[in-house]
Amino acid sequence: MDPYGRPQPKQTSPWLYIGVGCGVAVLLALAGIVGFMFLVYRQGKQMAEGFKDPKIRESKTRQILPYESLPAGYYAGGAMSIPFLMDFAVLTDQEPKAGEQPDQGNYHERSFIFMNMRHFRDNREKMERFLRGQAPAPENGAWNRGNVNFHTKEVIRRGELKVGGQTVLYQASRGEIDHKGEKENGVVTMVLPECPDDRLRFGIWIGPAPQGSEGKPVAETDYAGSPADPAAMQEFLGHFRLCGGKG
Repeated sequence: MDPYGRPQPKQTSPWLYIGVGCGVAVLLALAGIVGFMFLVYRQGKQMAEGFKDPKIRESKTRQILPYESLPAGYYAGGAMSIPFLMDFAVLTDQEPKAGEQPDQGNYHERSFIFMNMRHFRDNREKMERFLRGQAPAPENGAWNRGNVNFHTKEVIRRGELKVGGQTVLYQASRGEIDHKGEKENGVVTMVLPECPDDRLRFGIWIGPAPQGSEGKPVAETDYAGSPADPAAMQEFLGHFRLCGGKG
């Protein structure tokens, strides 16, 4: 009480404010998680519905990997988006059936996977150094975000190409590809276009090993027409606007 006998107002404990603040933070976090999960669910539902229609499937693929016409023998295999993280498109050498889901493994001998993702920290710089042979493959490499399983054994060649006005870094390797549960020898070429925005775009071109190449040194193997052939890369990649897809 004060000197006049009036009761003093009761002091509010600081722990109450702390508790209220924590409660609000938890609610906001839960709201964010629920919102993100709803966005993922809606995206997945739209994607599943779109894959029932080949025209929509092709349209979605073009949004991420724009092209006027596809290289001979390739089809739009589909596209998928992970909200706020990345988009990827798949080309295959066998035409998907209506209603099939996107699957990087759904090909006979050749496939091309193209990813468009946010530039996190130094992920682009790490990829550049790897393709130039200046550093080992990054543990969080772009290919780890898909279902592509391969083990590169020997670099065939690396370098740069000019495609559609963009410089494209590449590294072509021979290696072992895990395709539908079976291991096959093949050629894997990784490409990294230098785009003027803040996105990391990265492609993986998979093809069969040249006939009779098993056991031969790289220098004695003819890779003409394969994903390891610079002329073939130039022709193949020239079908696409590598820096023009949505991000």
